[in-house]
Amino acid sequence: MNTPLGGIGLGAAGIVVLCSMDAVAKALGAHLPTFEVVFVRFLGAAVWLVLWIWLSRGAWPKRSNLKRHIMRGALFTVTAFMFFYAVSHLPLAIAAALAMTAPVYVTGLGMLALREPVRLQPVIALVLGGIGSAIIVFGGGDAVTGGSADILAWGAAILAPLCYALTLVLLKHHSGDESAAAITLAQSVVAAAFTLPLAASNFVIPTGIVAGQAVLIGLLGAGGFLLLINGLKRVPVSVFAVLDYTGLIWAAVFGWLFFAEVPGLELYLGGALIIAACATGARTSQKPVAA
Repeated sequence: MNTPLGGIGLGAAGIVVLCSMDAVAKALGAHLPTFEVVFVRFLGAAVWLVLWIWLSRGAWPKRSNLKRHIMRGALFTVTAFMFFYAVSHLPLAIAAALAMTAPVYVTGLGMLALREPVRLQPVIALVLGGIGSAIIVFGGGDAVTGGSADILAWGAAILAPLCYALTLVLLKHHSGDESAAAITLAQSVVAAAFTLPLAASNFVIPTGIVAGQAVLIGLLGAGGFLLLINGLKRVPVSVFAVLDYTGLIWAAVFGWLFFAEVPGLELYLGGALIIAACATGARTSQKPVAA
């Protein structure tokens, strides 16, 4: 797995896990305030990661990297709040489709901040993925809105990808500092600490199935980012960003399975272009890249 293609595989698996986490967040959003959903997501991830590091005898986060952990944790908090609010008020596939602007931001930031070279294949992949996403978003007619006129939800869905792109570039930049588990634990603790005062004012004690979902969202968040960070260590962030397009397909699948959000023909047409985009990005990863 210590190859660029291994990084692609880890990243793809991480996106599946994180999309399933988004589905759980949507379910929780019907019962808990958004800030509480964000809080239990990060607190749960921290608990699971403490257990993982302890059992595996791994390295704990370094205090010398505290500023970096705080920076990422703050961005994660903002990103998670906006996206979880969006998925709670919009169809899951639509929120994911709007999130597909993130690769454009990631590629630009990767070239500016990380000085990654501009290559033709990632650009082609981004164009294919963008067209596929546009087909899904604009080809669904009334289904696109899901009956929602919540301006805040649409604004959150549009701004969340920019925050996510900044977070992804920071993760790539910091991925060599510590192990994936230590990085994920530190940023989860910081994000939980940021969110706690906001969640405490209107905290609802989860019970029954909701309590199980609150536990599950932390596990999925921890596992997803472990896979994501390990993948980022092996490929350029611009190539890795193309994998985000697969999240749109998984969001549609989970939306159909759990929320009766039936996808239309536009999903299959757009999905084919998204898969082509990922294949193009994977070919770029064949060239060894220093992480």
